[in-house]
Amino acid sequence: MVRKIVINVKGCGHPRVYEILQELGLLHDAKNTDYASSEDPLGNFERVGKMLKAWGIRFDTGKNLGEKVAFVFNLKQIDAVGKLLGEETPGKVEDRGKRYNDMAVYSIIGRVLFEEGK
Repeated sequence: MVRKIVINVKGCGHPRVYEILQELGLLHDAKNTDYASSEDPLGNFERVGKMLKAWGIRFDTGKNLGEKVAFVFNLKQIDAVGKLLGEETPGKVEDRGKRYNDMAVYSIIGRVLFEEGK
C-alpha cells in the first residue's frame, strides 16, 4: 500500500523542501515494510534494544563504542532478514541478498574496530 504524506503548510517554505519531505516519508513507509508493521512501526528498534539488554551491552561506558555501533547496525540487518524470512518474502526495498552483504560489511567493520580497540 502506498500512502500519500500530506504536509499542511502556509506556503512560506521552499517547495523543494516539501517535495523532499514527501520522498522521505514514502521511503520510510516502504523500508518499514521490511522491518516492522503498521501495528508496531518501530518494532525493529525495540527488538534490537531487547537483544542488547539481554546481552548486557551498554553504551554509557564509552568502551568499544564504535564496535558496539557496528554491532547494532548488523543486528538491524539480522532483524530485517529474520522478519523477511518469517514472511517468506525477499524484501520490498532491499532484498535479503543486499542485507546479507550489509551484514558482511558491518561484521568486517566490527572486526577492524575490535582490533583497533575502538
